[in-house]
Amino acid sequence: MIKNLSPSRASQFKTCPKQFKFANVDKIKEPTTEVQAKGTTVHQALEDLYDLPKEERTSENLYNLFRNAWTKVRGNDEHVNLFQTLEEEKDWGVDALNLLANYLTLENPQEIEPLEKERWVRGSLEDLNLRGILDRMDRDNDGNLIIIDYKSGKAPMAKYKEPRFFAMKLYALLIKDELGEVPKELKLIYLKNSTIHTLQVEEETLINAKEEILEIWSNIKNAYKDNNFPAIKNTLCDWCYYKPICPEYNKEAPDTNELQEINKKITDLEENLEAMNMFENPDDIPEQSPIKNIDKEKINQEIDYLDKKKISILNEIEEILRK
Repeated sequence: MIKNLSPSRASQFKTCPKQFKFANVDKIKEPTTEVQAKGTTVHQALEDLYDLPKEERTSENLYNLFRNAWTKVRGNDEHVNLFQTLEEEKDWGVDALNLLANYLTLENPQEIEPLEKERWVRGSLEDLNLRGILDRMDRDNDGNLIIIDYKSGKAPMAKYKEPRFFAMKLYALLIKDELGEVPKELKLIYLKNSTIHTLQVEEETLINAKEEILEIWSNIKNAYKDNNFPAIKNTLCDWCYYKPICPEYNKEAPDTNELQEINKKITDLEENLEAMNMFENPDDIPEQSPIKNIDKEKINQEIDYLDKKKISILNEIEEILRK
């Protein structure tokens, strides 16, 4: 059972519980895509821009910040094989710079002084630990809180905009609990088609968001309890990394429950080790403690065995996913 829930995880479960299971229970990691890398690097450039003095927040410096951010991470394992040729990487970079150029048509960074950037927000709602990171928080001219999120993709039609604010409503809920202040407005800045969508926040907005996330959390707990994570066909299936191993699309899809069991065993063993490491002297562990007579060396050996078994299963599954 996961211990914390982020808005993105909640949205994933809401969209498709099976996808949630593949990613968070079976822990089949989705490789970084060009789109994800672009979004991450563009976000980093915009964050770094607001670290500069106002007069230095120019288009040239913004583009250089993007280049610097990409230079720092392009050799990482998750990015090193992202492009087959330098020409592909160049085209990708040009497209990213165009997104930043679009941003500068929407806001003048020399006129903005963010209250906070990349703020961790966390809190508890009943038995749910909710956490996430919001891109930016400002105050308007009247002193009201405004929560901003950058999106590197394309804005939906206005009539479909409200579901896209799900995560931000949760951020607003957590900010209210932390600061005792209800944000006035949520703002989504879409860079692909230079569009800003806004949503006014009222007490009812936060009450409804709380009810919705607690319902999702209840459904997640029931899914874990019953080990029932059904696949739900939707318009996003064609873009889902896990589609080749989804039983809705592959009648011979591999059973991933063994991965689930292995991950649980590894987590339990690591928690035992963590508890044991709290004692400098093993003799100080209380006699009635379940970790009193545990052999640390055997635990490490078992974790190593389970890790190797997990890697073997993942390799077989990833062969199917790569086809």
